[in-house]
Amino acid sequence: MAAEVFVKFRFKGSKLGQSEMIGLVIIVIMITLGMLFLAKFALQDDSSEKIFTRKGLAYSTMSSLLKSEVACVEPGNSRVKVLSIGLELIDDCAANYASTLNSHDCFGMHSCAFMQQEIEIMLNETLGVWQKDYLFQSRLLAGEEPILIDVRGGSGCAGSSNRDTSGLFPIFVTDIGIVENILYLCD
Repeated sequence: MAAEVFVKFRFKGSKLGQSEMIGLVIIVIMITLGMLFLAKFALQDDSSEKIFTRKGLAYSTMSSLLKSEVACVEPGNSRVKVLSIGLELIDDCAANYASTLNSHDCFGMHSCAFMQQEIEIMLNETLGVWQKDYLFQSRLLAGEEPILIDVRGGSGCAGSSNRDTSGLFPIFVTDIGIVENILYLCD
């Protein structure tokens, strides 16, 4: 009888030990999975703060770019005119895109070429120095085919998945149409 009780007790004890071992294994697996998820989210490149900063930088850069003024010297005349990119230059470029004559002939350049050159200089001196890739686009939406002016910095955000925009900055040009301006910024 004593041997029978010992066998029953020993059998019950081994089942209890197996249950505890299974419980410990489950706890270790859960902790391991938790650590893997924690590591995945902690090491993720694009946090929402980084995206917010990139969008804010693109918006503020575009806003200040369109408010910027540049000096324009007409050929054969030493008179210096100060022109706003967002008002006079974009308007003149849109109004005279297909023409060789324009009202703002700066340094012997068409207003579109001058505007593109000045925007490229400004963006290279800011975003280029900060080693940010960017793409500035200005599109005239008049007629069937939009007229496009591109300014690229670095790779121009080609194939980048980490790309944010300034949003559209439309400018209405009387009797011509709408000029959409946008700045893409990427890491």
